Amino acid sequence: LKDFKIRYTHSVLGYAWSVLNPLIFSVIYYLVFSVFIRFQVANYPGYLLIGIVLWNFFSEGSANGVGSLMARAGILSKVAMPRQIVVYAAILNALMTFAINLLVLAVLLRLVGIPLHASMAVFPLLLLDLVALTLGVSLLLSPLHVRYHDIGYLWGLCVQIGFWLTPVIYVESMIPDRWRWLIVTYNPMARIVQYSRQSLIVGTWPDWSGVAKTSIAVGAVLLFGSLAFRRLQVRLVEFF
Repeated sequence: LKDFKIRYTHSVLGYAWSVLNPLIFSVIYYLVFSVFIRFQVANYPGYLLIGIVLWNFFSEGSANGVGSLMARAGILSKVAMPRQIVVYAAILNALMTFAINLLVLAVLLRLVGIPLHASMAVFPLLLLDLVALTLGVSLLLSPLHVRYHDIGYLWGLCVQIGFWLTPVIYVESMIPDRWRWLIVTYNPMARIVQYSRQSLIVGTWPDWSGVAKTSIAVGAVLLFGSLAFRRLQVRLVEFF
């Protein structure tokens, strides 16, 4: 909570930036793809905002998590404490911004005429998958980042590339069939975004086998990240 407050302390608009960031980018992408390129998608403003809000959390949360141990190196080298708590705190910081964005998203979806659907009940499960995926990646890479500082830059590059490879601002049907299996089928973020849109905007239940496979894949990432963190954290002090 302290980090969240400090982040906006000297800002004129303060906490409003946590909402303005996804809104501004949503407007820009809407103008580019819907007005100038004339990209036709039903309920595109809501479609776009869902993708950007979900991706922004993954981007911010994983960036915070991956860099969390280095950011707290001074404390961790002097105080005996469970190091994974630092990673959890970094994700929690991103979750606060995410919670605000979700509230704004709910209001805007109603304003653009999206009715309430029973299928929206699956959305919390998808959010849980999103948080677990972000935490798993952070636990895996944060200790590696302490030893190899290039990890932070490489992950930032991967996130930027992933944004364009994942159907965040465009529809899945635009991806050539020969690449769709790689970009969508084996991309947990693509599935989370796709199923979220389906449950919130389209109003139909997503494919449960697909949801289950996504949850299993995310669980595997979280488990692997947790085990890797437990093994790698032993020698962290040597590199602080």
